[in-house]
Formats: sequence, C-alpha cells, structure tokens
Amino acid sequence: MGNPFWSNLIFKREKSELLDLLDSVPVFESLNTKELKKISKILHQRSWQAGELILEEGRPGIGMHIILKGSVEIREITDDHDTIQLAQLGAGDFFGEQALLDDSPRTATITAVETCITFGFFRPDMLEIVESDPRLGLKILTHLAKILSIRLRHTNVLLRQARSKSSKSPTQ
Repeated sequence: MGNPFWSNLIFKREKSELLDLLDSVPVFESLNTKELKKISKILHQRSWQAGELILEEGRPGIGMHIILKGSVEIREITDDHDTIQLAQLGAGDFFGEQALLDDSPRTATITAVETCITFGFFRPDMLEIVESDPRLGLKILTHLAKILSIRLRHTNVLLRQARSKSSKSPTQ
C-alpha cells in the first residue's frame, strides 16, 4: 500500500488544480476558497476522445462545461447546410453557459479536437445553490449575466459592422 502522506499530497495537488481552474473562470470570479470548494464538489468530470461529440446544435442544453485539459472545436451549421468553425477552445475555457439560465436548444456543436477532460456545471446544481446559498447563487448569476451582456454587446457590434458592409456593397 502507498504512503498515505504522499497520497494526501497528490489529492491536495489535484484539488488545488481544480480550484485554480475554477478561480480562472469568469462565472466564478470573486468567489472565495470556501465557495470554490463548494462548487468543486458538485462538478461532473468527464473525459472525451478526439472527435467525440460533446454538445449538438439544436439539442436542449443542461449546463456548461469547463475545459481542464485538451481542446474542443465549436461549429455551426449554416442555412445552406455548410459547417463553419466558430472557435477552438482549450484548457481554462468554458462553453454552454447559457444553459445555466434556460433549456433552449444549443446554438452550436462542440466536438473534442483531442482527448480532453471537462467539468460540467449543470442547471439543476446551480438552482440548488441558489436555493441553499442565495448569496453564492447571486454571485454566480451576476457574473453569468455580466458575461452574457459582454457577449451580446460584442454581437451587436458585429451585426452593425455586417449591416454597414452590406449597405455599402454595390447592388447587382
């Protein structure tokens, strides 16, 4: 049997790695160590093989994923049934956070580019936090609203730019 002293150190290192990861995710920004530990206990770890489908566009969402290791590709299917790559995310990035607020269909498909490990933070778990620890729940929801607001503003800028380009393009 292994030395319990060393086993304990390894466990602490792994826990510390997870807490550091959570601390770097904007949804959990400004949470203290006790709150981060509370979140870490309800996360769902999952490993994905290269090419494996993680989320599928059009399917209901149930939560977000935080990437510990590896990378994923975000793709969208156009009206012409073409596939376009929107982004590639790696360790420390997260996706699917809109599903924490509602169960609307996913707006993109996420596939593992390489073997990766994610931690899922799901809507039922978040709602339980809101009920059992309203102060912590409010912190998370406030950060989530901030993230979505920033993304909406960015989308509005892109939409304005696209409209401007299309109005300046010569008509045929």
